Amino acid sequence: MKSGARSSVASDDTWPWAGPTNVGAGTRELAGAVHRAVSVGRFRPVRRVRSCALSEVFIALFDRDDDGVAEVAMVKRIRPELHHVPEARRLFAHEAMLLGAFDHRGIVRALDSGHASSHGYFATEMLHGRSLPELVRRAEEFGLRMPLRHAISLVASMAEALDHAHGRITADRTPLQVVHADVAPGNVTVTYDGSVKLVDFGCAQSRLCPVERRGMPRAGALAYMSPEQCRGEGLDRRSDVYALGVVLWELATWSRLYRRLAPEQVIARIAIGAVPLPSQVRADIPSELEDVLMVALQPAPQRRFSSAGEFAAALRRLGGAEDPRGLDSWVRRVFH
Repeated sequence: MKSGARSSVASDDTWPWAGPTNVGAGTRELAGAVHRAVSVGRFRPVRRVRSCALSEVFIALFDRDDDGVAEVAMVKRIRPELHHVPEARRLFAHEAMLLGAFDHRGIVRALDSGHASSHGYFATEMLHGRSLPELVRRAEEFGLRMPLRHAISLVASMAEALDHAHGRITADRTPLQVVHADVAPGNVTVTYDGSVKLVDFGCAQSRLCPVERRGMPRAGALAYMSPEQCRGEGLDRRSDVYALGVVLWELATWSRLYRRLAPEQVIARIAIGAVPLPSQVRADIPSELEDVLMVALQPAPQRRFSSAGEFAAALRRLGGAEDPRGLDSWVRRVFH
């Protein structure tokens, strides 16, 4: 898997890029840069780490309660040039609302949201780890491959987090009908203690936010879209199951599913369900894993696992028991 730059639609043979999710410097060192930052609510941005079509993300400091102790968070705000675009504000507010509704260890935790200087923003916990593409690229530099048990456990953890998101309800117990719609390696952080976190719901759909992106850049990683998503059809949680299957296919085979193809070629292959068996790429793939993977990657949604939770359970039965100590040891080996 060769690395490359990220575009708003990742369609080549590169893993989607994601900015660093580790602080790098300590709180004291970061505090020295505060005088160069403009506050966003109670948060003082120190360094921009990521910019995408709709928003930009900063490492920021904030004072914990009234004791004057500075802590670190991630602050996301709408790109300044999009602030006056109603659809941009609606999508951004929707992501903030969803993160506030989630309560799962596999989804980044929301801290605060609001408006500052007329710009919408929200803050999340600081994750001490690396994005999945960073982890893959670094491992390749050392000639390492993620052990299959870690790949299975990692995707099972992602599936459990998504199952939580898919099942959220409103205060009047109406299902939110959440679909992430952008499940891809660039939206996954693996922390140094072995936790797996979904970090971006900017493309998510729910009953509170019908799909309308008029005037907005196309978003999402093309190579991880489901057949129905490529065809522009309505989505449900089974679309995210398909995307999870692609992530696991690539981690298990340690190769890209769609390499060196033009976007229209990728769309055509996805739409017809042209997914090769993992064993055609890696001969020692267990047949039980291949069977599970190919259910997740069925082109027809009704033939896939009915939920991310069902997919997770099938992976756990394969021996993908949650093993953060094993995964954290491998992560530290890769980066240290």
